[in-house]
Amino acid sequence: TLFKKKGDNLMELTELGSRQAKAVGRRIKGVVGDKKVHFYVSPFQRTLQTARNIIFSNFDPDQVVHVSVDPRIREQEFGNLQGDNFIGLREERTKIRRFWYRFPTGESGADVYDRTKQWWDSMMQRHYYEDNKAKAVVVVTHGLAMRLILMQLFHWSPNTFHTVWNPDNCAMYVLKKNTSSNAVYPYYLDDVEGDRAMSSIDLVVTFRDDSMRKMTLVDYLSIPPPRTLQLQAVKNLLAEQYGLDP
Repeated sequence: TLFKKKGDNLMELTELGSRQAKAVGRRIKGVVGDKKVHFYVSPFQRTLQTARNIIFSNFDPDQVVHVSVDPRIREQEFGNLQGDNFIGLREERTKIRRFWYRFPTGESGADVYDRTKQWWDSMMQRHYYEDNKAKAVVVVTHGLAMRLILMQLFHWSPNTFHTVWNPDNCAMYVLKKNTSSNAVYPYYLDDVEGDRAMSSIDLVVTFRDDSMRKMTLVDYLSIPPPRTLQLQAVKNLLAEQYGLDP
């Protein structure tokens, strides 16, 4: 594979990727309007190129307050992949699950969670308590980091994290402030202006006749927490998705 010859941090955008970056830049511009913006960008080549496409194609220079390249929101370190056993490692990760599995000489999802949360807390400290002209923050990062930002913000368990799909290339999550909330970070995920965080979980369902069937429940995040206690909500969602009598 290409990873044997080129470091992950050096992987660049394709022509399609550049077009997607410009397109998502138009979506971002539509959300932030004329507000001053602070960009935070992963130092990988593809995210740097994505940020350049977003900014140069859609923003006036005086609208961008600052561009911070921050290694804490980089992609997960998969270790040295020059060997022939990467497929075996991926199979091990599938069994142990992505949040917990640590690649040899690399990181686990939990490791990435720690540095992503550190970045989030310091970034929010900067924008809440320091004089900063930016009224909007744009983060150009990777799919895993996007999910982990939501995980620490919404207090997902590792099991809930594993139900959430990795976003598509140049997908866009929009966090908006809930002014009526007393939470430390009073944000909610707006899936009207941004993309929906998709999720699913495999369940073994027992029916009235004692038969059992494995079923995939889609949109697991729509169930209010604590999700493992919301039996009726799960029944209703399964009934809706499979045409069952709850």
